[in-house]
Amino acid sequence: MDEKTTHRHDFLLLAGGLLSGLVIGTLLSQRHDRARRMPDLPKFQQALSEERSVVETAFLAGQAQFRYAKLLEERPRFANAALRSHLEDNILLGLALYQTLLAAHGSQDAALAEMEQLLVRTQTTGGKIMRALGHLPAPFQFFRRATRWVTRFGFPSEGWEITWREDNPHCIAFDITRCFYLEMLTAYDAPELTPLYCQLDDWMYGQLPAPITWLRTTTLARGGDRCDFRWCV
Repeated sequence: MDEKTTHRHDFLLLAGGLLSGLVIGTLLSQRHDRARRMPDLPKFQQALSEERSVVETAFLAGQAQFRYAKLLEERPRFANAALRSHLEDNILLGLALYQTLLAAHGSQDAALAEMEQLLVRTQTTGGKIMRALGHLPAPFQFFRRATRWVTRFGFPSEGWEITWREDNPHCIAFDITRCFYLEMLTAYDAPELTPLYCQLDDWMYGQLPAPITWLRTTTLARGGDRCDFRWCV
């Protein structure tokens, strides 16, 4: 191999290495961006646009995404997968939106009022599932089994203190005396946001089909000594 051929060979190796590095770096960057992307941001942007111009909506969505990425970067790390999901998919999402609206409105009451509307407008899946139970021959029995499963695996003891009160063919009930959402949002200096998540429960379970009734009288976030979850036929 002459000197000219050798130089060409070295150049091709270098160019190939740079190209491979560029491709791998781009893929990793895209994966990194997806990992930091705020869940359901298009839904929230659509809801924000109902009372704002396109430009203002885009700016708010960008600020919410920026805040979410920052919160995600600095988040506490939990070994439990359910706690990680609650934190990253729900708590930090709501906190990023709330902080964005708080800065935009300059008023806690105004920010909370808009947050309440945004959460109800965008969290429609749970309501659809509740209404779909009406098509089952024994909706309460299915709901009872599903609630036991979700409570066991979705709300672990690391985040919630749960005491079961009833579990029979007529009623299923439990009390919560420690709530991961309230603890986390208090740590983030935003405990006032927690009652909005309670309201999502009320909205969602209020759509259960007859004969299932949703009976909750108090929550920790609203100043009670417990959250008394209760569903009966």
